[in-house]
Amino acid sequence: MGSAARAGIGSWLPTPVGHFPIGVLVINVAGSFILGLFLARRELAITSRWSLQFWAIGVLGSFTTFSAFSLDVFRLLTQGRPLTFAGYVAASLVGGLLAAAMGQRVGRVIG
Repeated sequence: MGSAARAGIGSWLPTPVGHFPIGVLVINVAGSFILGLFLARRELAITSRWSLQFWAIGVLGSFTTFSAFSLDVFRLLTQGRPLTFAGYVAASLVGGLLAAAMGQRVGRVIG
């Protein structure tokens, strides 16, 4: 389910070679938010124990994609796009961390 959703979103946000990989960034940041939300709900024991493996590891693990991020970073470096590379890495790290924190906060508030 997660990889199918990722493929669908990726097809809506294609990235030409050498350009900023917005599709993977959107997917990974959204996945970070959803994971933060899910884990906050899990801490409050609102979701069952088995759901951690299914949703967090299975569905979200296949939705977000470190391998695509790594490949995009490698391509940007080898294509001589240092500013795009730096912006993408910074946006991915900061965006992912902020999204996860926001997801946890939202998950605790709506509980």
